[in-house]
Amino acid sequence: MMAASWDLRQLECFLAVAEERHFRKAAERLHLSPASVSEAVAGLERRLGGRLFDRSTRRVRLTAHGERFLDDVREPYQRLRRAHEAARARSRDREGISIAYTPELGTLFLPALLAAAPRSVPSTALAWRPLLMHTAEQIREIDDGSVDVGLCWSAVVRRPLKATVLCEIPVVAILREDDPLAARAEIPLAQLRDRRVLVTPGYDDNPFLESRRRADFAQAGIATPNVDAVQRYDELAVHVASGERIGLHPATIAVTNSIPGIVFRPVVEPTWHETICVLTHSVSPHPDVDAVVTALTDAVEELRDSRLSSVATAGKVVQ
Repeated sequence: MMAASWDLRQLECFLAVAEERHFRKAAERLHLSPASVSEAVAGLERRLGGRLFDRSTRRVRLTAHGERFLDDVREPYQRLRRAHEAARARSRDREGISIAYTPELGTLFLPALLAAAPRSVPSTALAWRPLLMHTAEQIREIDDGSVDVGLCWSAVVRRPLKATVLCEIPVVAILREDDPLAARAEIPLAQLRDRRVLVTPGYDDNPFLESRRRADFAQAGIATPNVDAVQRYDELAVHVASGERIGLHPATIAVTNSIPGIVFRPVVEPTWHETICVLTHSVSPHPDVDAVVTALTDAVEELRDSRLSSVATAGKVVQ
């Protein structure tokens, strides 16, 4: 079977821009960055062989090509959404509560949630489905009722969604133990302005984190060309160990790191923290959402008190 030459994200971005006539407003509606929406539309335009929008500093208009494409896809897309929503509604009763999570947080906290569940969650909620999902997708899925609970890094949402902060995690620099900066107890962010910096790319799916990180880098004098993205959080330490670069990531990475010769130092000036959040809908159709949030809170506290504190005691993270 031939693969489709476009994806639903591109189509969703096109329809949002066509309705809003504005890239920023479309991005806010989809909980994406404007750059992500623009890139998705540009990719669709390349696939379709022509511009879908005329862009200017004042307004965005559909081209004749875009008008015809909109007429062709609007109703099929709505039928697809209705079919999707009906299927999710049918599966909800069979499969129990759904918990979406970003990759690292699932690895860290879902095992602890399983251990805490018998104490905190009614037996009816033990039938739950874990769903690997990045932040922007979690927000959309919770907003339309397809997902009950989300577990993600720092997020800003608007009503009727709610973001409950579970805990705050400091961002650390990830260094080889023979790096000259490893001798410091703390590392001012500006000390990295002449170094190659590694981060994970998931911020593009979380506009709040992306804008804050860009502002902190600009203040510290870290130029964008000096920042590289590593596809997976668990590859950061590998890349640091094999070269001269320095990674930046929340201190949770110290818990899962298995690479020898790697140390972690808190980033200061500014002191940089990320929060771990639970996302829910203020009017959730599932009766056990509050109990699951309580269980996640207990699981995070146990993890922070045991595994993260043991990392600090072992000297991997200097507090």
